Amino acid sequence: MSVSKRKMIMVSSVTYAYKARDFLFNKGIKCYIERVPSHLRANGCGYGVRVENDAEIIAEMLQDAGIHVKEIINL
Repeated sequence: MSVSKRKMIMVSSVTYAYKARDFLFNKGIKCYIERVPSHLRANGCGYGVRVENDAEIIAEMLQDAGIHVKEIINL
């Protein structure tokens, strides 16, 4: 049985969260814009893109597309 691991890719602004969502949607990758949990919002933007799997690969794709990834967090 496969276990899905939810992760959030934190980006530099809500604008980049929407750009990331649109970019990933066009690549056929399911994702959701969500508020970063309050205890993790110490620096900057309070939004990120939640993905189910392969967060590291997806983050690399976003970086290559010019979308700055701040951090990947486990949910």
